[in-house]
Amino acid sequence: MIARRDILKTGAALVVIGMASSLPDFALAAQTGINTDNLPFTVGNRATRLFVTRVDGKKPKGVVLFSTGWSASPDDYVRLQAILAMEGFVVLAPLHVDSDDYADKATKFDQRQVFLERIADMRAASAYAVRNYPGLPVIAAGHSFGSLISLCEGGALANLAPFRNPAVKAVLAFSSPGKVTGLIGPESYKALTVPTMIITGTADTVDQFVTDPKDHLYPIETSPAGGKYALVVAGADHALAHGKAGFDHALPAMRLFVEAYGLGDDKARKRLAAWHAAPGDTFTVREV
Repeated sequence: MIARRDILKTGAALVVIGMASSLPDFALAAQTGINTDNLPFTVGNRATRLFVTRVDGKKPKGVVLFSTGWSASPDDYVRLQAILAMEGFVVLAPLHVDSDDYADKATKFDQRQVFLERIADMRAASAYAVRNYPGLPVIAAGHSFGSLISLCEGGALANLAPFRNPAVKAVLAFSSPGKVTGLIGPESYKALTVPTMIITGTADTVDQFVTDPKDHLYPIETSPAGGKYALVVAGADHALAHGKAGFDHALPAMRLFVEAYGLGDDKARKRLAAWHAAPGDTFTVREV
């Protein structure tokens, strides 16, 4: 078990979690502890790890299936997972084959195979949720390459293959993959009908993949309207999901979204529709 001491016992944590919840909630989290079990996990005939993050002593109200960015590990998203745990979710994050922490570091897989192995990881994590957290609502979340995986779970790329996970009720995506040549086109998000929120920044670029930060909004712009949201944080770059600059600007909208569409809170849904971003940031709602 990996204790989130860097979240709960530092001054920075007080700022981050304090903005995500009330001080009494922070005190409760400090008392019970946000912890991560780093578990052996089998996907097909391949061994990996599953990171399970939750608040000890509190029964989770929902499940987040989280997919990391390319070469990253779930432990690179400590603050984000802590916030989701504070909201009442258990976060299930597999260690993907392209992670720097994976034993073979994708030496056995080309890029296409890495994509398919990631899909397999998330299906295995979803099956784990059914076994261990039956009946709880499920949302998919991800960052960068992982955001594409989460969008697929919500219905994206149906023109290529049936990646949709019917258990997923909503998608929270940080820094979507943009317009990847040969992969992402006008039809890519036509079947993304579940509520979706994209969070990105005005400086969010990726060498050789996303040169125009506005391309991150493509899933919201080209998918069917209804429950679609996009937040662009001024000055934030691709490290936003790691809890870096601009992260605190994203917290209010993110919290309302997961409460509304992950936990079925109608009041949160109304508040989200009427929410206003901080000066300099841009918030878009596509209901029609």
